[in-house]
Amino acid sequence: MNYKNSSYKKVPDKNCHQSVLQLNQTDERYQYVYYCYSSEAVRNIDYLMVEQGFVDNSYELMKRAAQALLDFVNRKYSKIEHITIICGAGNNAGDGYALARLVKLQDREPQIKVHLISIIDPEKLSGDAHQAYLDWLECGGTIESMEEAHFPATDLIVDALIGTGLNRALEDEWYDAVAAINASPKPVLAVDIPSGLDADTGASYGIAIHATHTLTFIGQKMGMYTAQARYYCGKINFASLGVADTLYQQIDHSAILMEWNNIAPKLPCRSPVSHKGDHGHLLLIGGNYGMAGACRIAGEAALRTGCGLVSIATRKENANAITSARPELMVHGVESADDLEPLLAKATAIAIGPGLGTDQWGVALLDKIIRFIKQQYNSGEHKISCVFDADALNIMAQHNLVIQSQDVIYTPHFGEASRLLKHNSEHPTADTNRFEMISNLKEKYHGTFVLKGAGTLVNVEDDIAICPYGNEGMASAGMGDCLTGIIGALLAQKLAITDAVQLGVCLHAKAGDLVALEGKNGMLVSDLFPKIRQLMNSYG
Repeated sequence: MNYKNSSYKKVPDKNCHQSVLQLNQTDERYQYVYYCYSSEAVRNIDYLMVEQGFVDNSYELMKRAAQALLDFVNRKYSKIEHITIICGAGNNAGDGYALARLVKLQDREPQIKVHLISIIDPEKLSGDAHQAYLDWLECGGTIESMEEAHFPATDLIVDALIGTGLNRALEDEWYDAVAAINASPKPVLAVDIPSGLDADTGASYGIAIHATHTLTFIGQKMGMYTAQARYYCGKINFASLGVADTLYQQIDHSAILMEWNNIAPKLPCRSPVSHKGDHGHLLLIGGNYGMAGACRIAGEAALRTGCGLVSIATRKENANAITSARPELMVHGVESADDLEPLLAKATAIAIGPGLGTDQWGVALLDKIIRFIKQQYNSGEHKISCVFDADALNIMAQHNLVIQSQDVIYTPHFGEASRLLKHNSEHPTADTNRFEMISNLKEKYHGTFVLKGAGTLVNVEDDIAICPYGNEGMASAGMGDCLTGIIGALLAQKLAITDAVQLGVCLHAKAGDLVALEGKNGMLVSDLFPKIRQLMNSYG
């Protein structure tokens, strides 16, 4: 999407916690901006700030970053007495030197002790970073080596090692410095981005700073909310450094952050005189031998998301088990694809894949749905949207099936996505670019993709949206089936595909975060059901 054609939104600062999102209003200096940028785009904004006269020079921006860091330290760590700032190279190091100077000169009792450590010869610094180094010396500052670091005596460690330019593995003294910081139990504040992370993909090249907080500047980095960055960034805070709105409008963003409070008002509302037929009829197809639980989970998730009617087409052997566990589900035993005909006639949305299996039964049912979708497309009839998940995706990959319909939503995890794209790797690596992966999926298959995982990605029209919610407790059986049921239910209630997908992904992840408040270990997918219902009733 071209940024010039989009509406730019800013709200008072909110802090994003990577495992349980907490949105708290704080000082207006920090603003949570819902657009994310590549590292190159942020450098362009930095350049335009000087070029168009919003600041006198780039060093002014560095001093603003240092002031934002000082304000953050005074706000979040108001009682500390000793701070250790570890500087490397480039402007990230310059931010560290400038922060050290402000801490040393601020009028505060007791004064914070500053230990500044450099892992390179600071005389090799250039430009603004070298000026910040000279200003630190001018105010009486001293520089120590990593060998002199004494982390047990400090209250806070500041990571000003590398910044956003990294695209390779750390080695030698850089690796050792990151390892030493991570070995310390003291809280760590990362400057702009934790050192060792790729700002554009969120990948770690073997080792990266495990930050308690990250204060990022000018623009949110697109990689910070997905992949391994979800582990390393801690709580993310943002400082715009006074960038003018007109500059943001001149630079294309690379992704957007989905925000529950912006999305939730689109939840379906009920009329006091409505009946069950007014709230959609979802047809769920799956549950091969031994996999009845998958479609039963998806079915209850759909009911908890407000779907009026949910039918399940499954192996007839599963009917008693599913209805005894959740009698509100209408279960139909299907032996052949033709058995789907009367069920399709009643459905307002379809979801296929949970527990489907890849044998002839599963292949035949998927083939029936694909033919149904194509028939709708060719006839110009009212189109029923579908969700393809799990084994429906595996069958597509095995048989090289491409539908190219805009009415299909695909919800692969990384392994399924890799199979769809014929990649060799079933697991993400340091070189994995999830943004590139979802773009390739969209180009090949059309439709809407939900690339599940830490920091789930969704292609929304010409944009990529990132879900900042969810947590590691959700890495358990049935979570994907639950998401399928949620999205299917929203489609059945006649929400637009874009709204249904974003709402579904955030609703699912937010429910997991509410459960995580009681503990992440041992989280079951069924623990989410009451929270889904709670969130469904939180608006309207």
